[in-house]
Amino acid sequence: MIELTRFGQFKDRTIGRLKYEDAEFWTIERPWMDNKANISCIPDGYYKLRRHNSPRFGANMWEIANVPNRTYILIHVANTSRDVIGCIGLGSGLASDLEGVTRSRDAITKFYDLTENLVEEEIVITTRVLT
Repeated sequence: MIELTRFGQFKDRTIGRLKYEDAEFWTIERPWMDNKANISCIPDGYYKLRRHNSPRFGANMWEIANVPNRTYILIHVANTSRDVIGCIGLGSGLASDLEGVTRSRDAITKFYDLTENLVEEEIVITTRVLT
């Protein structure tokens, strides 16, 4: 199972940490906007991940399925919240000012290499905002 724990919610972005087996990555998403398509991160919960062929991002992408009133939520290359439209961007590092993630292409390559033999997986998303 993949775990995404969100810890930073800002006016224009959401920051989190994604764990799979022994690997850790940083995430960038849009802010919480009541699950509105293309402008909001998705609600906390358990979801299925399945493979999806994206015209924009390529074949065999991970899509988060079963999100109420949402479709085509992918895990893809992105460094800031401007780079995602309701999806999740993955990075190997976290910008020091929490403006986004760094080395996204490296993170995506590693994550997709780690999961290359999987057709389906589960992801749990939780929010634990630091104070």
